[in-house]
Amino acid sequence: MKSILKYFLLLFLFSLSTMSWAQTILISADNIDNNGFDYAKVIGQDEEGVYILMSNLSLETSRDRFGLRTRKYELSYFGYNLQPKWRKTVDAIPSGGSLESIGFFNEKPVIISSMQTRSSGEIQLFMSVLNSKGETEVSGLKIYSSTIQKSSDLSKPRLVISPNRRFMGVAMEESGNGNIQIHYACVNDSFKVSYQFKSEINYSAKNAELSEFAISNSEDLLFLGFTKEVSESKKNRLRQYKIFHVNKVANKMKEYDFNRVDQYMNEAALVIDKINNQAIVTGFYSDQTSFAGASLLYATLGLNGGNELKINSGKLNNEAQLKFIGQRNTGTGASLISYPIRNVIPRNDGGAIIIAEAAYLSEYNFYDYFTQTFNRRIEFHFDNILTLSVNADGSIHWSQLIRKEQTSMDDEGLYSSFNTILTPEELTIVFNNDIGRSNEITGNSIDPKGEMKSKKN
Repeated sequence: MKSILKYFLLLFLFSLSTMSWAQTILISADNIDNNGFDYAKVIGQDEEGVYILMSNLSLETSRDRFGLRTRKYELSYFGYNLQPKWRKTVDAIPSGGSLESIGFFNEKPVIISSMQTRSSGEIQLFMSVLNSKGETEVSGLKIYSSTIQKSSDLSKPRLVISPNRRFMGVAMEESGNGNIQIHYACVNDSFKVSYQFKSEINYSAKNAELSEFAISNSEDLLFLGFTKEVSESKKNRLRQYKIFHVNKVANKMKEYDFNRVDQYMNEAALVIDKINNQAIVTGFYSDQTSFAGASLLYATLGLNGGNELKINSGKLNNEAQLKFIGQRNTGTGASLISYPIRNVIPRNDGGAIIIAEAAYLSEYNFYDYFTQTFNRRIEFHFDNILTLSVNADGSIHWSQLIRKEQTSMDDEGLYSSFNTILTPEELTIVFNNDIGRSNEITGNSIDPKGEMKSKKN
């Protein structure tokens, strides 16, 4: 039942971009989880319907490698009247391979499988594509082949789409032997391989971690990575973020430093600005000179070649919008660097809209005297949303705080967090209120001047 409700909500959010708040919600008469596929998500849509990926295990990105032997996938296609058109089991192609990733590109579901030969150390990636009738349009096309070290660990391939929707990148990490290897293949909208690249990063997986992969309209691969430096004043490791740029024209990779080691930062975000042909990197760092206890680093990297990373800092001093400090924690209060950045929307003048959310977990154990067992519970918290309009020089144009409190238990936050709808007139942020009760849908619209209005449905 959980997957059905999430499916309806996602369809509703899709409809908001073209419908007014007075529109009604359609409910499918078909039970989509009657075969033990309890987890579902919308992976894409075309002119006639919506594609739903289902699994018997959680589809959460950070855990989707667990249970590979027992994991099963099913793909369904629903028309916009919510009538099912077809459903089929998704298997690896070629047979005997491993199913790695399922994505959506050029209005079609894309399946990535791998075949590994231990004796020769060869890894091969294959792509299959389905059409709107559920038929296989491309079957087991080899898109990448390389040798790997026998003792290496391979990450799950990451699928990233260029801003102009003409290219799909497939990036995979190989870790071991004191370094990290990057394997990259790019496919064009005719489903042909257009570029392949392999390079080495001189950091071990123990001391570094990669994240936030993206590709440009010219097939360049960009991603973030952080090294873990030991702090002398703290018994933890500080993250120093770096930007890696694979330039297709030069056929080489270049590395840039983002934050300094003394600029304590939990995470950073990366997005491609297609209008200005640049990459934008941003993140909150600890800054005791700022009212909020944190400031914003904002960097841009031109993608024309030969450009250097431009880094600016913006202070968050708007007290009216930062009253959330201390809400999440007692004592010294919550630091803004704990707010994960959920979305970065480039502006046409080189600035960006940044959306961050107070998302965190709390865990506790207790002894149940009735069952005579110890139990572990995880609470999922998705609270306030901070929206910032940032100028190209890193200064803050305006900020808005949307107050919300979403707490659930042992459900991976299935009904929590938010979705965004962007139109030329406004940015709308939509989320659930009163989860498990009245399930009210709330939307907050912000115009280009930073004025906010709230709507409920």
